Amino acid sequence: MANCPKCGKKLGLLSFKPECPNCGVNLLYYKIEERLEVDAINAELEHAKTQQRIDRVKNAIFGSPFAIVRLVLILLIVGTFFLPLATLHTVGPLFDDSVTFNALEIYNKVSAMDFDGLFAMFGSPLLGKAFIFLAVSMVTIILAVLMALLSLILSILSSSPKGFIRNMFFAIFGMVSTAASIVCYSLFIKNITPVFPGLVEGSVGFGAYCVIVAFALVAAINIIIKVKGINVKYKQSYIDSVPYEVFVEKFGIKKYDLQAVEAIKGDLEALNAEYKKDEKTA
Repeated sequence: MANCPKCGKKLGLLSFKPECPNCGVNLLYYKIEERLEVDAINAELEHAKTQQRIDRVKNAIFGSPFAIVRLVLILLIVGTFFLPLATLHTVGPLFDDSVTFNALEIYNKVSAMDFDGLFAMFGSPLLGKAFIFLAVSMVTIILAVLMALLSLILSILSSSPKGFIRNMFFAIFGMVSTAASIVCYSLFIKNITPVFPGLVEGSVGFGAYCVIVAFALVAAINIIIKVKGINVKYKQSYIDSVPYEVFVEKFGIKKYDLQAVEAIKGDLEALNAEYKKDEKTA
């Protein structure tokens, strides 16, 4: 239910006449120029905010050589998960199997895993401890993969107000998760080899340590960018010929209506005239 823009009377849902039943003003043409001005200001404000988001994305991806290096290092993190992360060799009278774990192999193993059987092994007096360490190792390396993917996907937001905190969280959490996975996998091997002496052996691969180094490099480049204070180069936007930053500082950001624009109209016209005068002088 709308109100009459002149007298403020509520208009009924079944009121289809173009005139207000209370004051008789034409609802369509009442202060049409002023309402168009309101729409123009709101549209320019929205465009300015969108332009700033675009500028931050550009800056995050290729705004400086450091930003490009950061993107390359994030891609490097993803790539290191396809290096050998760990190995497992089992041998017996009728079998001899060797597995080299990387991100793809872990995905295949987890997707085909019998989780009921794995949970049942947790209660085994001989193998329970070893398989708990194995499960924790798998969960933590999957979390590290998730941190790498989030770092890549959200790298476009690196220049946003919370970009540095977000990037550092992903990098540090990724390092901690990978380190925890390395420790737990080593404990898995340590606890299972005495149960099957000479039948089971394994080790942590060099790829796992490369993952930690890659996360550390991403954390380092983010700190360098933060310390150097590489600012976003915003494309200048205008609100009714007034620079966006000046308009926001003077009047604020909000959804403007007719009354709000009328309240600032005098100051806005004064600013408008001032900046037009400066343009002529320049």
